[in-house]
Amino acid sequence: MENSALSSEFVIEEQFQQWLQDACLRFQYLHPHIEISTEGNAVRLTGIGADEPGLKREFQFCLYRQKIFEQTLPLRTMLIEGVTGVARRTS
Repeated sequence: MENSALSSEFVIEEQFQQWLQDACLRFQYLHPHIEISTEGNAVRLTGIGADEPGLKREFQFCLYRQKIFEQTLPLRTMLIEGVTGVARRTS
């Protein structure tokens, strides 16, 4: 029985490119047994189980979560400042 690493490759849409590296870090934390490599918009997952269909979906979820996290950070910061009365902004 051959013990070779499996892989899958897919393309990330250009509009999500700016969050790709942070999503890779988040995904790597959740799946330390999977190696991630990127080249342009292409993502390659390598390792035991890397060809599972759900793994691509999980990576895309990490990417979307990172996008939402960064886009809502200013709003969450303002809400916390408003509730606590602590403003970190300079005048």
